[in-house]
Amino acid sequence: MENLQGLQGAEVAFADIHGQQRAIRFLKRILKKETVPHAFLFSGMTGVGKYAAAMELAKALNCLNPQDYDSCGECGSCHKLQEGLHPDLIHIGSDGVLIKMDQIRDLMKRFRFRPFEGKFRVVIIQDAQKLMELAGNAMLKILEEPPKANIFILIAAESQMLLPTIVSRCCQVRFQPLEDEVVAQWLAREGGLAPDRAAGIARLAAGSIEKARWFSEEDRVAGWKKVVEKLENLDGLSILDFFPMVSGWAKNRETAEQDLEFIRLWVRDLILFRVAAAQNSAGGCDAPLTFELNGRTKEAARSVPPERLFFLYHNVEQAMQGLKVNANLQMTLEGVCLAIKDSLYGKGGWNSFPKRGQNLPF
Repeated sequence: MENLQGLQGAEVAFADIHGQQRAIRFLKRILKKETVPHAFLFSGMTGVGKYAAAMELAKALNCLNPQDYDSCGECGSCHKLQEGLHPDLIHIGSDGVLIKMDQIRDLMKRFRFRPFEGKFRVVIIQDAQKLMELAGNAMLKILEEPPKANIFILIAAESQMLLPTIVSRCCQVRFQPLEDEVVAQWLAREGGLAPDRAAGIARLAAGSIEKARWFSEEDRVAGWKKVVEKLENLDGLSILDFFPMVSGWAKNRETAEQDLEFIRLWVRDLILFRVAAAQNSAGGCDAPLTFELNGRTKEAARSVPPERLFFLYHNVEQAMQGLKVNANLQMTLEGVCLAIKDSLYGKGGWNSFPKRGQNLPF
């Protein structure tokens, strides 16, 4: 569930939602026309302000003293909506893993009555991609024959995760990843981080406040350093050492998705370094890198065609998508690590036996 009240602090208006100017301008144009669609689909990665914008839209629609097609933030309606006490604001989220049919049935019962206080009843459905099949079909029927004075705001990571028929009945609003500067400012302001550390974490967060908050926890730094160490040690790792290493790594499924995110960012650094080095006669890289690449990694990256690194990046993204649909974790990590080892170091990167002094694992 995405709840980013901390991103804007004490939110009072659209203007307080940072980094989403295009989406906010679009919503204000709709309010100006006074022909509000009955359903919206807010899509974009977690932690970029979709929920905050949904709340501000609900406030603007029911504000008693609207200003410049925005809420005043001061009237009774605005205060009730901000505090979650307005009778015409309905939140629906997943009950366990999915949004269930019973939740949609309960919602439909509310449509027997007109909004109690506001001009509109606003229904916010978070993680709308979790609508189970029956619930999704029921939601589709509601959107096909929308009850009067009801506005639906569906929030999802990607529109492709929903039924195409549901998407086609919604006004789509795409939310972009936040600029690193916006994320860094939030970390400095809300988290009290030093500017240098905030900037480094902002690059890791890939435009998401939620990820930035997660990365700012102290043990996360040690986590990504361990992942990078594993990747750097792939060079020269023997076949007999490789599979036990991956097997041990795969035992911690809780961090697997985040570990793959670290790998994706590391490969991104390789691409930035490779492209910049090709353009720089000194062979360096002026682009800001997330991780500090060691000498052997830099040497290997310089000799690899950029196309191979782009293909490797694509492989990592596919692996991340596979985990979301419960792909086998060990096989996924094996595939990614094999691709990195062969792409960077080639077949010659394999040693037949473990390093001298080590015992064979059998």
